[in-house]
Amino acid sequence: MYTFREIWGNSALVRHLQTAAAGGRVSHAYLFTGGAGAGKRMFANTFAKALQCEGAGERPCCTCASCTAFDSGNHPDVIYVRTEKKSIGVDEIREQILETVNLKPYRFACKIYIMENADTMTVQAQNALLKTLEEPPVYARFLLLAERAEAFLPTILSRVAVMPLRPLPEQEIAAYLREKAHVPAEACDSYAAYAQGRIGRALDLLQDEDFQQLRQDILQKVQALPGMSEADVLAMAKDLEGYKNDLRFLDIMELWYRDLLAAKCLKTESMKVYRCLKEGNLPQARRAVSMIVGRDTECLDEAGVAKAAVETVAENTSDGVIAPMLYLALGGPVLGFFYKAVNTMDSMVGYKNISVFRQGGGKAG
Repeated sequence: MYTFREIWGNSALVRHLQTAAAGGRVSHAYLFTGGAGAGKRMFANTFAKALQCEGAGERPCCTCASCTAFDSGNHPDVIYVRTEKKSIGVDEIREQILETVNLKPYRFACKIYIMENADTMTVQAQNALLKTLEEPPVYARFLLLAERAEAFLPTILSRVAVMPLRPLPEQEIAAYLREKAHVPAEACDSYAAYAQGRIGRALDLLQDEDFQQLRQDILQKVQALPGMSEADVLAMAKDLEGYKNDLRFLDIMELWYRDLLAAKCLKTESMKVYRCLKEGNLPQARRAVSMIVGRDTECLDEAGVAKAAVETVAENTSDGVIAPMLYLALGGPVLGFFYKAVNTMDSMVGYKNISVFRQGGGKAG
């Protein structure tokens, strides 16, 4: 059931489309751009449903005849332009749009054409569509979905309203996975980091057993590096050649390297916070944490200092497997335990039990 409330992120774009659907100025053609899994289909379907909605209040209302028809997948005035070929050619444009666009809507207010993978239109197909975009029937609306706006002719781009979908912050994707997809908390941050700002990509990776096996295999190899001889490292490099055409391999290694740099940079500063809280020196702990969060910390109590440290570590070391391994390697058992302690506290509501932090320090010592 498509509604604007179900859309996460890109709030400015959501508000713009809501205003248009509620009676504001509606363009005859929109181009939604964003990578695979960014939510282009979600935006287009929700907007189309809202434009056709006959409800008097919030749109889409999900109860009127139009919304019911849309949710059933049988809306007579919403047409999906599709092809089984690698590109959309002149024939598809002619048969699925040009031959029907001048026929008035069957029942509802608009006649909406939704074209996925619109950036695969050939130049000839774009030119065939151009005249209709220049002089569209008053009731016609076109929603084009594409990964690359640069794939379109300038004449096409000048006649559509471009709606870019921005990548979402990792924290927002992790929250979606936790609250909506019911993904275990320990996996949310990792998959959010691999998602590259796209919820759909995160959901696809969760269902991709090959990716999970690939990630596990690569992390096992990386963890074994410190104890390997030069010959073993060269042999492992040879094994990794099998991944050279798999972009997921680069994603995993990129995040591993990012975590490595973050852990090295945070090692000294986070240890200062840990020692100060262990010793009960709150003023010094405030000064130490201010060096890594970049804001005024004078008003923070012990729980606030701990929370700031937690957030900094969690935000800068995204992978639940890689990060603790790096902290253990770089700082020994004490820093490794510190990482686990603050991440445990990160799941506690309100960070109220500061004694847990102190107890963790005592055990680590």
